[in-house]
This record gives sequence, C-alpha cells and structure tokens, in this order.
Amino acid sequence: MEKSKQAPARDASESRTSLPNRPVTFRLPKPGAPDPFFGFSRATYYEGQKRGWWKLVRICAPGKRRGVTLIPYDAVANFVRGQMGGA
Repeated sequence: MEKSKQAPARDASESRTSLPNRPVTFRLPKPGAPDPFFGFSRATYYEGQKRGWWKLVRICAPGKRRGVTLIPYDAVANFVRGQMGGA
C-alpha cells in the first residue's frame, strides 16, 4: 500500500505577517511617487510620524549625515484598519 503525500505541516508560530507580500519594513518612497503597499506619499509618512500615527525607522552609519528611512508595515496597516473601523 502506497502512502499518500501530505503537505508539509506549517509551524504554529508562522502567521500572515510572515508572508513575503507583507514586509516588516519598506523604504520611504521617492519624492512624487506613492509607496507600493498603501499608495501614501513621503509627506504622508512624515506627517503621520509627526501626529504620532507611527514611528519611522532611520538607519544611518556612524559619522554619516544621510541614511535610509524605513516604514514599519504593520504600524501603517493597523492605522489604516483603525480608520476603516471608525468610518
């Protein structure tokens, strides 16, 4: 008798947020271009941080003035969900 093949078991700790379509962070969009996930502009992200909606992550090498600004995906997604529920 031949055993049927089963799909590999998923780890219980694996959640929807670990899927490749949902990054942990993504880069701040270029000026004049929307981000690929929510369609927000750079100005929206800076304004959102100013209002306390989310906190941007800044990575800069020691001694350097310029760096990379990252946006936490889950913080923005939670904000959007909250706005949808309050409408």
